[in-house]
Amino acid sequence: MGYFQNKRGIKSVKRGDERGLFIDMRKGIQKVLDILNCRNGNEIYECEDVNFILTFPTGYGKTTLSLEIAEMLESKPARNFSRLIHVVPTRSLAKDIKRGAEERKLKYAVQYSFSPSEVKSPLFLAKFIITTYDSFLLNLYKASIGEPFSYHGHYDLPRFGIYTSLAHFDEFHLMNEGNSWSSLLSAVGHLSKVGVNMILSSATPNKNIEEELIRKMENRKIVRLAVVSNYGESVKNRNCKEVSEGYYECRVGDVKYTSLEVKDDIKTPKIDIEFLDNKDKLLEVVRGNKDKKIIVIVNTVEGAIELYEKLKDLSPCLIHSRFKIGDRDQKLRNDCNIIIATQVIEVGVNISSEIMITEQAPITSIVQRVGRLLRYNEKNEGKLYIWKSGNYYPYDKDEVENTIKELENRKDNISLKLPSSYGEVVDKVIKMPIKDIELLNELERIAENIFATKEDLEKLLEDYCTLTTSYVINVAYDMPNSENDLIPLDGNLAFKIALKNNDCVYAYVEEYTPNKNSEVDKVTLKETCVKIKDPCRDYRKPIYDNGKHYIIYALKIDKNLYDEKTGLRLTK
Repeated sequence: MGYFQNKRGIKSVKRGDERGLFIDMRKGIQKVLDILNCRNGNEIYECEDVNFILTFPTGYGKTTLSLEIAEMLESKPARNFSRLIHVVPTRSLAKDIKRGAEERKLKYAVQYSFSPSEVKSPLFLAKFIITTYDSFLLNLYKASIGEPFSYHGHYDLPRFGIYTSLAHFDEFHLMNEGNSWSSLLSAVGHLSKVGVNMILSSATPNKNIEEELIRKMENRKIVRLAVVSNYGESVKNRNCKEVSEGYYECRVGDVKYTSLEVKDDIKTPKIDIEFLDNKDKLLEVVRGNKDKKIIVIVNTVEGAIELYEKLKDLSPCLIHSRFKIGDRDQKLRNDCNIIIATQVIEVGVNISSEIMITEQAPITSIVQRVGRLLRYNEKNEGKLYIWKSGNYYPYDKDEVENTIKELENRKDNISLKLPSSYGEVVDKVIKMPIKDIELLNELERIAENIFATKEDLEKLLEDYCTLTTSYVINVAYDMPNSENDLIPLDGNLAFKIALKNNDCVYAYVEEYTPNKNSEVDKVTLKETCVKIKDPCRDYRKPIYDNGKHYIIYALKIDKNLYDEKTGLRLTK
């Protein structure tokens, strides 16, 4: 790899892309590093005190930014942050970033519920931490998920780790529903007050969401950075005054921020958009293009399995969330001409096709899906079919219908690969998330009260269950040898199909034994039967039995429910 040292201490690089070709660092990534301006000091780096909101296209390389900063911090800290915490919405994206760190031979820690113990940073003190939103939020508000049995003080150590970090909130647009939105707003507001530097990045910018987050960062230096094809594209319909080409001073109420545009000649293929009115036409398109690389994305697992059964003679690969993690990863590595999948491939999956068929969905989801269409610019032209199925679950009906209407009107002059092209549609279609004022106030109270404890958060979770939109519990049908044997499921569904014996549920649990020679406890996996009344409230709670303590690793299910080709079925 060809490195060259710049004046600031952060390296500019030429690295291999997904196909092994060497490419210069993207202009947008380099611009962030230029603004951050980390200068080499004797003991520490001197970096600018600035928060970022980044609008980069799918596949542009937001992960590269974190890896560059993490590489810098391996040698010494910066004055305003000692570590980088990269926060992502899914475990699959966390694993993708983990692979990027391994390729660079970076030291890292992974921290999310049920992550492998050997790579955890229990106290959030590693130099580079890859974590999920739910884990980050629980640690911020004193749950200390890395030390589930601690009640007296240790929950403040992960908070110290966060307070001394640069926090990168990746794909933050996915935190725009239910408890997720209120929790994100609370976190951004609190971290701004205590001076934590943040990067918030997304490929699907939304004016209302961005401006609400900007309000939470008042009294901080805020730079909104967008990659554009032409200057002026990213500030349409925003309260901005042009200072010079690509440089704008903007306001949200009384809060000022800077908006910068990076003009980058992004080579994007021409994507023709067509609409399909029924399932028969969808099947006809697949069969008529069976020798090409095709990805079909539908909105439910049941819908994906049904299409798979109808097209089984073409030997498609089926990918959805109800496969064992190892089986799903293997399917993604298989060289399949036809892939039938759900939203599970929207984020953090490096696969590509020349034809894509997607079931109707909001514009933000369609953009993420199109990120898997000619992802590597293999060809100059591709085809996107949008199936108007008439089904709206699990999305908002108005957002889906308005997306279809806008794309039908703009299909000849819109690029779903460029935020500057589809940004207006996002602003027009996506609704402003609803804030839960009571949850916001309670989280603020916990965050700002130095005497608040883990028990304060547990009381809050008795009412709210989770700080995000949903919660996940793993299931397994045999003793898991590794994370690859787990099937992550919606928690209520996991509890519904788990094997039970009267008032207890069969589960695989981790027994923790303190290891004086290491910061990581010795963990032994065993099978037992545990009492669970309310899965969302009980699955994360420690279990104490005869002087031993456990946490649930996975619920046990009937082996006959699982099939390697179609995944987990809900009935035998």
